[in-house]
Amino acid sequence: MLEPGRIASIIAADKYSRKKKQARLGQKYYDGEHDILGYRIYYINKEGKLVEDLTKSNIRIPHPFFHEISEQEVSYILSGGVEFETEDEELQKQLKSCFGDDFTGELKEVLIDAVVRGSGYIYWYQDVGGHTRFRHADSLGIVEVKDGAADDTVTDYILRYYPVEVKGGKTAVRIEVWDKDMTWYYLQSGCLVELDKNIRTNPCPHVLYQGEDGFYYKECSRIPFLKLPYNRKECSRLKQIKPIIDDYDLMNCGLSNNLQDITEGIYVVKGFQGQNYDELLTNVKARKVVGVGDKGDLDIKTIDIPYDARMAKMQEDEKNIYRTALAFNSSQTGDGNITNIILKSRYTLLDMKAGKLIWSLKKFLGTLLEMVLEEINVACGTRYEKEEVRIRIEPVVPTDEKEDAEIRKIDAETAREKVGALMDAADILGEDILLKELGSILNLDEEMVQKKIEEQTEADLIREALNGEETAGSTAGIIS
Repeated sequence: MLEPGRIASIIAADKYSRKKKQARLGQKYYDGEHDILGYRIYYINKEGKLVEDLTKSNIRIPHPFFHEISEQEVSYILSGGVEFETEDEELQKQLKSCFGDDFTGELKEVLIDAVVRGSGYIYWYQDVGGHTRFRHADSLGIVEVKDGAADDTVTDYILRYYPVEVKGGKTAVRIEVWDKDMTWYYLQSGCLVELDKNIRTNPCPHVLYQGEDGFYYKECSRIPFLKLPYNRKECSRLKQIKPIIDDYDLMNCGLSNNLQDITEGIYVVKGFQGQNYDELLTNVKARKVVGVGDKGDLDIKTIDIPYDARMAKMQEDEKNIYRTALAFNSSQTGDGNITNIILKSRYTLLDMKAGKLIWSLKKFLGTLLEMVLEEINVACGTRYEKEEVRIRIEPVVPTDEKEDAEIRKIDAETAREKVGALMDAADILGEDILLKELGSILNLDEEMVQKKIEEQTEADLIREALNGEETAGSTAGIIS
């Protein structure tokens, strides 16, 4: 059991760790909270001090590339569904019940966390019916603790922390300490960490039953949390593309500022009667009036906006963002001739990136599958093995429906010509070879074709035998 003082120090170290800082930054950019929102314009005044210029336009618009790229990767991975396939019909039915739509929804949240923050977590529990269910866990509030007593590679505790409201409208931090059998609940107020006295059973077993003689709990083999890492460093791709996104924001907002300030230009003032230049700019922008003396004058020198240069830079940034992030750029138009080959080529980088995460995801799902199979075996007295189930994750690349229809038409015409050629050569090839080749062209199962042949042969023999008996009976009647 961890001491309260050590719990507080572990959480403090986790909050300021490099990994969690990167995870929070990834979440900020996923939510559209870019650095451009804190952009300020400064100038040096006549006293030589650096001060913020509040007279200039300062439009700050974040462009959520990272949100699109993250959602794109997760949607692509799940586009073909996540299937647990087995030849055993009863097992297939139970797996579908456990890994249904609710599980897919929770899995999507875990994948989003992994892509955005570098890692995602899922935890499992047993419902009132004793069935294992899965739920997404917020990875920002989870820290793994290795005691190091026996094996430093094994996680001995999971700490989960999140804000809660306590009496008096105050906010505290709820801390849960999980090992493989029990959960301890603490409350942290300031630096003080103490057991939560509002929870009746503290610590509480993960699985608690009520029997005739009272309550008893079931021992578990592992801590009920599982991590899905995005890569070995558990770091999202934001670090690679953040400078380019920031540059795009700066170029785009700079263009907006130029357009907003186009009416200003450069003011050439003679005989200004005000106190300072800030007053001059304020009068021009707000009142469109400026006071000058008898011999005073105001002349505006307009300047050209660097529109072409900014647009070229933004286009280059956008291209580099998708290329560096290994993502699909949906704004690409090309020459307008979109074929299946072009679509597949545009999805190449995304498919390559998703393939790495799919490998980790299958390993992740395999661990969950082992737990479910263990539960099924205990409940049903079966001996299902993990190797009997295939985890299928096959992303789908969009295709041109018209081209697909033309391909199917060509394939059907080709098959028809092959069948015609085989029928013409039926006398030479023989029945067995003919049926085998026809089954290959029509994508028929060879065993099924052979079974049909045997059934047809048996039916013909019976029919011939019956015809023979009828003929014999007719002949006997004629003779008599």
